[in-house]
Amino acid sequence: MMKKISLILLSALLFSCSLNAKKPKNVKPEWLKNPKSVYPENRYLSALGEGDSRQQAENMAAANLSRIFRSDIRADETINQRYRELTTDDGFEYEDETNVNKKVNISSQQTLFNVQFGESWTDDLGRVHTIAYLDRMRTADIYEQKISKNSERIIHFLDEERTASDPIKKYAALNAASVVADINEVLIGQLNIIFPSGNDMLEMNYDQNNIRQKVKEAAQQIGFQIKISNDNENRISNLLEEMVNDLGFSIKTEAIILLEGQIEISDTDLKRDDIKFVRYDLKLNAVVNDEKIVTMNEKGREGHVSFSEAKARAIRTLQKKIEKDFKSKLIDYFDQLILK
Repeated sequence: MMKKISLILLSALLFSCSLNAKKPKNVKPEWLKNPKSVYPENRYLSALGEGDSRQQAENMAAANLSRIFRSDIRADETINQRYRELTTDDGFEYEDETNVNKKVNISSQQTLFNVQFGESWTDDLGRVHTIAYLDRMRTADIYEQKISKNSERIIHFLDEERTASDPIKKYAALNAASVVADINEVLIGQLNIIFPSGNDMLEMNYDQNNIRQKVKEAAQQIGFQIKISNDNENRISNLLEEMVNDLGFSIKTEAIILLEGQIEISDTDLKRDDIKFVRYDLKLNAVVNDEKIVTMNEKGREGHVSFSEAKARAIRTLQKKIEKDFKSKLIDYFDQLILK
C-alpha cells in the first residue's frame, strides 16, 4: 500500500515538473531590450516608461519622450488656456481630437500631439513597462496643419488691429495675435525635432518679434489711473501698480482705464488672548468710460500674534487675490473684446 502511494506521489511530481518545464519564461520583449530595433530612429521618436500600473507606465513614457524636446521653448498654463479660448469659436476650431489622435500634456509645460503607446510587459517584480512613440511623418503632417491654421488666426487678429480705432481694441487684437504666435513658436520647435525638414514647408506670413514690439507700443497708449479710498499706506495701490506694470501698461494722469475702490482693515476681538485678528474688505473695479469692466469684492479675516502682523497677512492674502483673480479677469476682458 505504501509503495502504491509513493508511486502515485512520484507520478504527480513528475507531471508537475513536466508542466513547469513547458511553461514559457517571462522573456523581456525586443522593444524593451532594444527599442530602436523595433522603432527605428529615422521613422520614430520613442521612450520607455515603467510603473506600478499601465497608466503609470504610460505617464512615465510620455514624460521621458518629452525630455527629447527643448525645455526652453514652452508656454505656461495661462498662455495655453488663453490660446484654447482664442482659437475656439464659431469660425475657428483647432482642437479636433480625431485629427491629433492623442494629445498628452507633460510636466515640461509642453503638449505633444499624436503620441502613441505600444504594448506593455510586466516583469517578475510586477512592474509594468511600455513604450511611447511618435511616427515622425504622420505627426509632422498634424503639426504643419496646426501651425498653418494658427498662422491664419494670427493674420485675422492683425487685420482686426488695423481696422480698429479704439486703442483698447487695438491692444487686445495685437495681444491675442502674440498669444497664438507664442504657441506657434512651441509647435515649430517641436516640429523641428520631430521632422526637421518639415520646417522648410512652412510659410510664416508674420513676424513674431514685430508683433511683440507692437504689443508693447499699443500697451503704452493705454494709461491706468489708481484711486483707492482708505489706502493710507498705499499698500493696495502699490500692488495694483505692480500688476499694471507686469501687464506692460503704465500709470498716467491721462488714463483710459481707472482702477478705483476702497479698502477697510479693522481690528476685531474674537476673545483670543494668544492671537489678534483683523477683518478686511476690499472693493475693486476697473472702469472704462464710466463702465465697470472688471469687479472684485473680497472679505475675510486674518490672525497673528499682533495686529500689525495680522494686517500684513491680510495684505498678502489680498495680493494673491489681485494677482490671480483680478489680473485674470482683466486679461479675459481684453480677450473677450476681440472675440465679440
